[in-house]
Amino acid sequence: MEEFIQKQLVWAMAMPLGIAIVCMVIAWRPWQREKRESVRGWWGGALAIGLGYLVGHVAINKWPALPPASGDDYLFLFAVIGIGVGFSESIRMPVWIRWGIRLVLCAAVSWFMLSKGFRSGHTNGVLLAWGSGQTMAAFLVWTLLERLAERRTGPSIPLALSLLIAAASVYFLKGSSGKLAQLAGVLSASLGGAALVAMTVPRVSSARGLLAVAIPLYCALILYSWQYDKPFGTPVILAAAPLVLWIAEWRESFTAVVGRVLLAVVPALIALVLLLWSLLDQASGESLY
Repeated sequence: MEEFIQKQLVWAMAMPLGIAIVCMVIAWRPWQREKRESVRGWWGGALAIGLGYLVGHVAINKWPALPPASGDDYLFLFAVIGIGVGFSESIRMPVWIRWGIRLVLCAAVSWFMLSKGFRSGHTNGVLLAWGSGQTMAAFLVWTLLERLAERRTGPSIPLALSLLIAAASVYFLKGSSGKLAQLAGVLSASLGGAALVAMTVPRVSSARGLLAVAIPLYCALILYSWQYDKPFGTPVILAAAPLVLWIAEWRESFTAVVGRVLLAVVPALIALVLLLWSLLDQASGESLY
């Protein structure tokens, strides 16, 4: 048990966090923050989150199979692709090309994270409709959060996402699997490292590079957990949770970093409470409603 805990603390938390910090420092150079233009350093977010996650993923789950044979393997692959997409988004390009790349990645996440049982139990028409809906939902979350990140630089977005995914990891632990919770913890630690650097460099933007890795991976984790029995609607609550950050744009009292963090965590806590309520209901054998 002690060896397991040490492995978790070092490889699933400390290493991703440290790698993310190093990558962000190299990209943003806090000691030159007055000389840096806000447009620069976007690629650092993609490398920080992607590389931090990949190291933690391998430490927990070993090297993935090629071609991918399970949802775990696809999570690793999406992290690699996300780094590439993040680097491409850090380059100025027409918006329709950027959105096209996002749609392709969201469609890949939606399709390949569908469980075999779900595929075999539904017609092609249902699979197409389900996959299209998931693709558009992931694209919408990504694009709207990107727009917010362009307006609000600094640590609020990565820190809110870090704590949101940390809360989601508890949800995965109770309702899905320990391994899925560990992988979510790795992603949370990587985002935490990026947030720490952003505290020293207020111009750091979470747009493009960072979100290109974080959002597809977060959506993939939620879709992966969907194969387990869940209270109705709780995965949807988790998926839409990042959009709650937009409330701060209409309520001035929520514009501080702490306010945004609380806004992001509340939906995840609601989903967790609903899950625990459902598990208690099943354990008692009697309806609690």
